[in-house]
Amino acid sequence: MAHIQGIGKPHEGPDKLSNLLCLCPNHHVQFDRLFLFIDEDWNVRRSSDRELIRTLTRHPEHVIDEECVEYHRGLCGRSRYSLGSG
Repeated sequence: MAHIQGIGKPHEGPDKLSNLLCLCPNHHVQFDRLFLFIDEDWNVRRSSDRELIRTLTRHPEHVIDEECVEYHRGLCGRSRYSLGSG
């Protein structure tokens, strides 16, 4: 399981199910290192050039905290609130 918004300093994300994603070990590392982000349409994209990797597969009973996703997207420079997001 990967935390979307890190739970330690400096991120202080919530330690709850809605802040977690099930990822394979390789994608977990890439997500943690900000090589991947989830866009507004739930597509997984490469941070460097926004290339589409795939659409995130979501279970209907797993509610994902969109604020945590937006926080992670901002760390990748891809938030609608980030300067220079593209």
